Amino acid sequence: MLFDVLGPCYYPHSHYIHLTITTSLSFAHPPPPDSTMLRSLYAATSTSSLLIRQSKRQSIARTTAACRTYNAATDDISSSSPFLSSTKIVCTLGPSTDTPAAVSDLITNGMHVARLNFSHAGADYSYAESNMALVRNASGRHQALAAGSKMSMPNNLRAVLVDTKGPEIRTGPLQGNVEITELGKGSVVEVTSEEVSNDDAPSSPEGPHRLNIDYKSIAKTLHVGSQILLDDGLIALEVTHVANDSVMCVALNAGPIKKNKGVNLPDAELDLPALTDKDMRDLKWSCEVGADFVAASFIRTAGNVRSVKAYLDRCIAELPPVADGSPAPLRPLVISKIESKEGVDNFDEVLVESDGIMVARGDLGVEIPFRKVFAAQKMMVEKCNAAGKPVIVATQMLDSMQRNPRPTRAEVTDVGTAVLDGADAVMLSGETAAGAYPIESLQAMKSILGEADAIIDGSPSLNRVNVNESLIDLSNVQEDQCLHAVAKSSVKSARDLGAKLIIVVTSSGKVARFVASHRPTVPVLAFCTDAQVARRLQLNRGVLPVMLQSDLDPLAQGTRMGTLRAEAMRTAVELGFARAGDRVITVDRTVGRPNDMHHHSFNMKMSTIKAT
Repeated sequence: MLFDVLGPCYYPHSHYIHLTITTSLSFAHPPPPDSTMLRSLYAATSTSSLLIRQSKRQSIARTTAACRTYNAATDDISSSSPFLSSTKIVCTLGPSTDTPAAVSDLITNGMHVARLNFSHAGADYSYAESNMALVRNASGRHQALAAGSKMSMPNNLRAVLVDTKGPEIRTGPLQGNVEITELGKGSVVEVTSEEVSNDDAPSSPEGPHRLNIDYKSIAKTLHVGSQILLDDGLIALEVTHVANDSVMCVALNAGPIKKNKGVNLPDAELDLPALTDKDMRDLKWSCEVGADFVAASFIRTAGNVRSVKAYLDRCIAELPPVADGSPAPLRPLVISKIESKEGVDNFDEVLVESDGIMVARGDLGVEIPFRKVFAAQKMMVEKCNAAGKPVIVATQMLDSMQRNPRPTRAEVTDVGTAVLDGADAVMLSGETAAGAYPIESLQAMKSILGEADAIIDGSPSLNRVNVNESLIDLSNVQEDQCLHAVAKSSVKSARDLGAKLIIVVTSSGKVARFVASHRPTVPVLAFCTDAQVARRLQLNRGVLPVMLQSDLDPLAQGTRMGTLRAEAMRTAVELGFARAGDRVITVDRTVGRPNDMHHHSFNMKMSTIKAT
């Protein structure tokens, strides 16, 4: 461990304390009791060197801490800070937001990730390509950096998430090829995969009814007593008899049926592939255009996730070679959407294989009893936090704002509770895609997140620190354990010392993800050399990716990491995140030189910005 009282003249800080971890770190003696910074460093590294499993938070402690910090939360948390919010916001693009002005407004008001919904998209990608271009070309914070930089800088670092349709089951053409059929309560309905459009249309709601669905294994999947839910559960059918290739049902309630409506089979293990032909076309397009995330729909098993990742890897491998000097394309990160009982039951194995999770409450609330959705959500969020992987809570978060300019009190509570429970991101669907108040919805969401983030950041008991065993690569355990220790130390030291922010220099994003997994209470500025890497950090809570204004390679042996740290600090000051007198924590990875006794080291510095 190195102690330096004065930084070199080219450093934008007056002094720093430097911690370097290679393979192990220990203190022969505790630091002197009169040194606050050293005591904090000793305490942080002593606890971080041991990978111990933290106990779960108690509900009473969470509630008490939230009450204590309620009065500290202000009405406009982010108005005086350039940092938008610790919790990230995903916005769905659609008819209400498919113009340059609208996308610019979304970025200005706090959108971190733009979602492209492929559930109803066809083989023509012109609309999706147009929306992708709107996001990439919109002006963001980096436009100001680009004006004074010698480096090639993107307009913004907002990410794009492609949401696949997945292996859904839907109703087919109706009897008589009509647009709508009325089902009467108690009427008998034959559900089959056979074509029924040539049959005569029913003369009354009582039938006779035959309903086509695009699932050939219906008779093998269901049994007497099983339920079939149509159109998001608006109509329920109960199976009374199973034949060779169809099932006979009785309608439990009356209502209209249309073609191409969703069909759910609660509690059933479905005989469906992980990827449909449409999904594979959409995933290939995602790789070709450089999408950052892929939301894989109806993930049920770990094998489903592996299939998606393997197909994406093949698509990336088939791309033409990149131009000299350009970074190689990266596989989109896979966000597994959990929207069935099977996915909930197999969640642990799904989480291991996934890059992140989306709690898709729409179909989930149909596939499992609606009274159990909140418990499933809390379980998934907690396990994602423990694994250090981002989790998005989605569906109907501010649904009433599709029609009204203000959210309901229940919706506000829903969003705030999701954040307090540990959600890394929340999502707006129809609110921004087709609603009457898309920007107002985003502004409302941002204001709620500001309140919730302030409560979390002011309550240590609400900010649990996790071991992150899932982030540790089993093929690289020693290195990742060292990174884990430094990341944990940086977060604890920032909290103990009242640091203004944590600065990370990262080439792959790994260091930033490890730091973010410990739920820091200050912004994490992740300085990247590749825009792809930067955008892929947009779902990690508290992380703000920034392009590093340097052509030096952090992984090259001849690179002086001190030069990159200094540039990162200057940019942090330029962006308004820090000023003279502020303490900052820097974390990075340094490659060992030929005569060193180590291949690389992870470094943490505690610095105070000096006046210029």
